[in-house]
Amino acid sequence: MDQNNNNQNQEYDEQMYRKYERKIQDGKMEIGGYLKTEFCNRPRGDPEVTNLRYLEKLNIQMLKVFINNDMCIKIQSKTIKKLTLEQTVMDQQYLKFNDSEGQIVSNPKKLNMQVDDLELENLEVFDLHRNSLEDDQLYNLAKFKKLHSLDVSDNKVDLTHIHMVLSLTKLSMRYCSLKNIDLISSLVNLEELDISSNKDLELCPLFKLKNLSKLTMNNCRLKTIDQIVQLTNLEVLNISDNYLLQIIDSPRLLVYLKELDISSNKQIDTTSLQGLKSLNKLSMRYCGLKNIGQITQLTNLEVLNISDNYQLQTIDSIRLLVNLKELDISQNKQIDITPLKNLVGLIILNLRSCALTQLSALKPLINLQTLDLSYNPNIIITELQYLKKLTHLNLEFCNLVSIYVVRPLVNIEELNISSNTIVYLDADFNQMTKLETLTLERNRISDVCRFQSTYVCKCTASQIQFYETNQILQGSYIQIIVSTYIQFFKIYQLAY
Repeated sequence: MDQNNNNQNQEYDEQMYRKYERKIQDGKMEIGGYLKTEFCNRPRGDPEVTNLRYLEKLNIQMLKVFINNDMCIKIQSKTIKKLTLEQTVMDQQYLKFNDSEGQIVSNPKKLNMQVDDLELENLEVFDLHRNSLEDDQLYNLAKFKKLHSLDVSDNKVDLTHIHMVLSLTKLSMRYCSLKNIDLISSLVNLEELDISSNKDLELCPLFKLKNLSKLTMNNCRLKTIDQIVQLTNLEVLNISDNYLLQIIDSPRLLVYLKELDISSNKQIDTTSLQGLKSLNKLSMRYCGLKNIGQITQLTNLEVLNISDNYQLQTIDSIRLLVNLKELDISQNKQIDITPLKNLVGLIILNLRSCALTQLSALKPLINLQTLDLSYNPNIIITELQYLKKLTHLNLEFCNLVSIYVVRPLVNIEELNISSNTIVYLDADFNQMTKLETLTLERNRISDVCRFQSTYVCKCTASQIQFYETNQILQGSYIQIIVSTYIQFFKIYQLAY
């Protein structure tokens, strides 16, 4: 009996090996918690990922493995250039580890997962975030001579060993409880740096990173960025969720900055933005804005987010931002959208939860492709018929009983009409021959038109009532999806 089981297990192992070997030959492989431990443990001895001749990218997440008495995981390949180990062999919160006898190892931190175990001489990208790492496990990191991108976020590490990896051009150390960053000054080749959610850091060492073009420091309790503005090559800067009062006091600083996120700095002085003439993307969510007068001097802006500024009522001067292509003013319930009629170049517009009642200002916006009008329960959507280029439209929770006005929108690819009071989908949908995704959950639909068979629509439809009574849908793709949802909800109701 045991021999039969062993033969079956061996046969299964071989099948799994062949299955994943095919994936390896495509140059990419992901190993997740679904993978059988036997496959991870062949051959007997140290669990290895080895002889991967074609593999360039390896992603191992939340992996359960049998390990030998030395508690050692080895990964060997000369072709791997990108390696991701997320919540893998060192995270007690997500994994249970077993020794060679099948006994649970009570303290996964005993695992000997050292950099020496990774024989990857051509490794270029290394992602180790969320693995409960400590500094001593990175002591030989500098041996990866070609490593240019490293992510050790959400680990108990500092720069003790990382600062010796001089080849790095991209480094992420979010949530590392850093006390200081003095050693970072040796990484002179850095182009991208993320040290978000490390509190009260002294920023002077950043001054030596002359090649830095992208810096992310959100949620760092910053009160000033005097050292940051000396980084004249910065193009992308995220300093959201801090305590900043101003950005710059000289137009000669940050002259190459193209993208800026200062969201959740609730007392920021917008006049300090005037000198940033090169900006083409600006995010100012939750900034306590009352007007946008100073922003409108940034005439090169193409993307603007001023959502969640509850005191903002007028945006009259926004008409001066003639180059805007994407605008988010959602969650501003007192705002007057009349000035939007001048922004004829807009392609993406988010007006979610703005307490809108009518859309006459949108009629001239003939270039709009993506529009979010969700959570405006008193809205009249008649003017939508003029927006012929729309491909993505969100009308969730708009208190609609019918959507006949979208009939002329023949280019629609994705339509969300969930959480309304629609009871019938009429034949007008047959004109939307490009429709790919239709979301209509939380309605009271009892009947639906006969959809043309010339296209397939992916329908998300929970709490829908027409499947069992409407025979015209039998055999259709929509019928299959709806049937699945109905069966799910029947099981859910029985369980609860």
